Amino acid sequence: MRKMKPEDVREDFDKALDDVIAFYKTVKAELTKDSDETLLVQNTILTAATLWESFVNDMFIAYINRDSTRFQDHLQDAFKASRTPKQDVIAENFVTVAFPKHLTVDLITDLIDQRGENITFFDYGALKKGAAKYLIEDHRTGIDGLSNARKATLSLWIALRNEIAHNSERSFNAMNEAMNAGGLHNTGLQRGVNNVKHVGAYLKSKPTPNSKPRIELILDEMKAIAALI
Repeated sequence: MRKMKPEDVREDFDKALDDVIAFYKTVKAELTKDSDETLLVQNTILTAATLWESFVNDMFIAYINRDSTRFQDHLQDAFKASRTPKQDVIAENFVTVAFPKHLTVDLITDLIDQRGENITFFDYGALKKGAAKYLIEDHRTGIDGLSNARKATLSLWIALRNEIAHNSERSFNAMNEAMNAGGLHNTGLQRGVNNVKHVGAYLKSKPTPNSKPRIELILDEMKAIAALI
């Protein structure tokens, strides 16, 4: 039977992200062409944001595995919502839903998504709603308690990832909307007046001459936010 602990999930993510950051720094030090650096920063944020997606999925499962009371409420609600009026009558008279004292990781995974896909959230707001849906209050305090700047930064790297992966009009607009969030004020990540058309140029650039490139600012924040949730 698989077991997952939130602290182990967090540690695994931290190590994986450290490897991505180390690779980025090693490769960057050897590059001589600006176009190569563009590819590097785009692939780095794509890899890091994908790691984040897996991290959030595993953290939710680990938290539910530790205390599934809120998740069981969700399952009860989902069971009721999917019934027809006739099925309601049958259920009320003949069906009793009982949960085991402890839900296994495999069962939780199957109940969340039988297709075997990760739990995904398109921005911070969706993440917060998902936490309220699946997790007990003690397990969602880190998500709920993020600063406005970190909420906006989290939404930003998801939007950047989607624009690089899909390169669609929708992802482009969503990315620029995320870049314009008020929470990014004074973070160095908020865009200027005009839309950002080139993700690589945005990520490579420094908001001020003495600051880190934006890709590094985002990676630092990803690491810090993961430690909080």
